[in-house]
Amino acid sequence: MARKDRERARKRRAIDRSRRDAGWEPKPKEDKPDRPSSNGRRPPNRPPQRGPQGPLRKLRVGDVDRRGREFKRDMIVHPRTAMFISLGVIALAVVGLFRQHLQWLSYLAFSVGFLVFADSRPTWVQTWLWVGVAGICAVASVVLLIAVI
Repeated sequence: MARKDRERARKRRAIDRSRRDAGWEPKPKEDKPDRPSSNGRRPPNRPPQRGPQGPLRKLRVGDVDRRGREFKRDMIVHPRTAMFISLGVIALAVVGLFRQHLQWLSYLAFSVGFLVFADSRPTWVQTWLWVGVAGICAVASVVLLIAVI
């Protein structure tokens, strides 16, 4: 037995001894079945599952994200879909960097990307800020398209 284990056991026994001397008795443990019943029903004390609780789920009003921000609005696009849209935006932006006559496409892709960013914001004020930036990029895209033509 290792020294740390002996110290833990000694402390645990000292705590148990002091509890016995004080007259404290632990509550008897309730018998719980080791495995759930096979009838397919859940035990009544467990709340129903609301879907995936991981990082990739659509947040709704009142939900709190990993940073502790409370959402005041529902998300429109699922985060997994938003991730694929962002990858497409990056691909179109790279094309716009190397092809001068397709630079307008890059700005258009960025405007779509900013709309995806806007959907992940927790408040309406932050959302409208990103929608405004997306609108500016869309206008710049139209200006560049007219300049190319």
